[in-house]
Amino acid sequence: MPEYIDAGVAELRDSESDDEVTLLVGVSGDRDEFATRVEECAGTVTAQIGQATLRVTAPESAVDALCELDGLKSIEIERDDVRTLSEGNGHSRQRLTRS
Repeated sequence: MPEYIDAGVAELRDSESDDEVTLLVGVSGDRDEFATRVEECAGTVTAQIGQATLRVTAPESAVDALCELDGLKSIEIERDDVRTLSEGNGHSRQRLTRS
């Protein structure tokens, strides 16, 4: 079971919609192996961020299956208040607070 599931993700778990959603997925273990499992759930890894996060696009109907994957640490909807720093070079994402 993941350590963190964003409230917005939890709301999508019963969705049957084919609308695409972009997620930030925290992974423990082998990211390449995890990415293969994401693809088996109809998701696409669009970026590797830092050491343990993947940006994933998937239909809303696949969210429940993604939440059940072994090796999932956290899953949240990508939002405008989350910006990535130097994607792919080992830096992690930074959450910016709104004034």
